[in-house]
Amino acid sequence: MSDSAAPNATLLPVPQRRPDRLTHYLFRYPAKFHPPVVSALLDRYTRPGDLVLDPFVGSGTALVEASVLGRRSVGVDVDPVAVEVSRAKTRRYDVAKAHRASKKLLDQLLPFERNESDYAELMFEDISDEAMNECLAHEGLWIPAIPRLGHWFRRYVTVDLARIVHAIDATRMDAKSRLLLRIVLASIIRNASNADPVPVSGLEYTSHMRRRDEEGRLVNVYALFRGALQKALAAIEEYARSVVVDLPEPVVLCGDATRLPHQLPTEVDAVLTSPPYHNAVDYYRRHQLEVFWLGLTASQADRHRLLPQYIGRPRVAQTTPLLQLPWQPGPLAAHWETRIREVSSTRANDFRHYSQAMALSFAQLAKIVRAGSPVILVVGHSTWNGYELPTADLLQELAGQFELSELFYYPIKNRYMSYTRHNQASIEKEYVLVFKRR
Repeated sequence: MSDSAAPNATLLPVPQRRPDRLTHYLFRYPAKFHPPVVSALLDRYTRPGDLVLDPFVGSGTALVEASVLGRRSVGVDVDPVAVEVSRAKTRRYDVAKAHRASKKLLDQLLPFERNESDYAELMFEDISDEAMNECLAHEGLWIPAIPRLGHWFRRYVTVDLARIVHAIDATRMDAKSRLLLRIVLASIIRNASNADPVPVSGLEYTSHMRRRDEEGRLVNVYALFRGALQKALAAIEEYARSVVVDLPEPVVLCGDATRLPHQLPTEVDAVLTSPPYHNAVDYYRRHQLEVFWLGLTASQADRHRLLPQYIGRPRVAQTTPLLQLPWQPGPLAAHWETRIREVSSTRANDFRHYSQAMALSFAQLAKIVRAGSPVILVVGHSTWNGYELPTADLLQELAGQFELSELFYYPIKNRYMSYTRHNQASIEKEYVLVFKRR
């Protein structure tokens, strides 16, 4: 059932996907920008040399496309994994150095890989706690303080991941190659864990994964890492051939779109971003395993301090700072907040938090976007209780000093972007809202 489907939207002409994949697939990221859409929008609304800002940079798709099309770019994200992934995808690597560092690392890891019969046994019976702890102590290995570590990883997998982390840290190499290898490691963590790799909404050890474990599931961490590394090296070579070399590398900052970092330029030529969907993907939970294994957080308490800054997440605590601000909604936001609160105060708080955050984000953008410059948002209409939330209309109401100049839509064909959650937050079509500052 749909209350509003942006009837005035026109179909966005999107070019065919280029044969090159660049670095877009270094790390599997849910609800990511569709590269041909980004390319079409950059080509339509910016010029070579323009400075483009993505304040919800995610996996860095917009920055990669900007570099190929000759635009300067800067990205911001509150999620530490997103920042690390975006940096890795947009570096100008010395490809020969990256290959040498990779070979050196794989040579160091080769003695640790088990034989086929050992892996056949481990499919059904893990090593003991004592064996794991003895190995960690003997080799001086670090493991992260992930809550319920044994729930998410088999003990031998924990040892093998720790060996790769140790080897990456201990092997002599240039900083960019080390960053690449860290993201390659991050890209296999989900598949090496007990978490179901398919759901994009969060982190779950599903009944499907339990059945796989009961039937015998092989997890060869070294083989996963080798395969991902081979693809990564091919990707950075392709990116190196495609990027406009006389541009500076994109800048990626860890920060909050509702309070943009002071390191940002005072003016940008365009904004192109895909803000989080309301109540669809919980990136905080989604990246829990990676953020710990990459050493981007030291403890759960450390990580909790970031939680209030995530936009669009479910189950927002009543004490979250944005919910303490005065609630002065426009008619559409007031209508939906009231309607949702009649069914669930928790979901209504989620909606209010999202609306407050997006209004503040628009206010921040107004400080650095010149009058007449485009602010382009790509958004999806999620659903609640069987009704489509008119996100495009809502963002128009929240836009403050910006007015909508054009509205497009396009169907989502990437099935990793089009999904259905248990809360019915289905995303099958995305809208492109082009704002201009008044």
